[in-house]
Amino acid sequence: MRLLKILGGLLALILVGALGFYAWLGGFRSVQIERGVFGPAEIVYSTHRGPYEKIGKSWEEFSTAWQAAGLDACDSLAVYLDPPDAPKESLRSIIACRIDGLPEDEQAKWRASFPGVMLPQSDALISEFPFKNYASFILAPMKVYPHMAERMERDNLHGALAIEEYGVDGAMETIRIIMPIGVNASAYQPLRDAF
Repeated sequence: MRLLKILGGLLALILVGALGFYAWLGGFRSVQIERGVFGPAEIVYSTHRGPYEKIGKSWEEFSTAWQAAGLDACDSLAVYLDPPDAPKESLRSIIACRIDGLPEDEQAKWRASFPGVMLPQSDALISEFPFKNYASFILAPMKVYPHMAERMERDNLHGALAIEEYGVDGAMETIRIIMPIGVNASAYQPLRDAF
C-alpha cells in the first residue's frame, strides 16, 4: 500500500511538472492570427531537402558556414515550400538569414558568401508564439498551423508557402509564423529553382 502511494505521488509530481512545462512553453495560450503585411525581405540562404524534423542538421551546417565566413549573428528565418503532407523525402525548405536591416557593408559580405533573393511584399496571415527554448520550434507549428489552415479555409484564402521568423540566436523572444496570401507562386520561383 505504501509503495502505491509513493508511485502515485511520483506520477502526480511528473504530471504536474509536465503540465507546468507545457504551460511555460505557451501550450495553453490561445492562438491569435492577424492579417498583416510581410516583406519585402532580402535573405541569403541555404537549402534543406527532406523531413522537417531533420532540418536542425542543415541549420548547423549553415551556421558553421556563415561563421566560417566571418559573418556576425544571423536574423534567422525559414521558408517552407511544400505542405507537410507531401512525401517527407521531397520536402523543400529554405534556411535563411534576413539581411535587409543590416548596414550596406554587412549586406555585401553576406551576398558575397551565399545565394540570395528578395522575398516580395505580400498580405499575410501572421501569428506569434513565445520562444522559450528549442522545444518551442516543435510546439509553435503544432499549435499555430491548424488554426492557420482553418482561417485560410474559412476566408477562402490561398497561400503558396509558409515562413517562420525566429530572430537572432541568443536573443529570440517569439516565433512569427507567416502565411503570405494572394501572392502568385511564381514570386517564390527562385527559391524553388534552388533545388
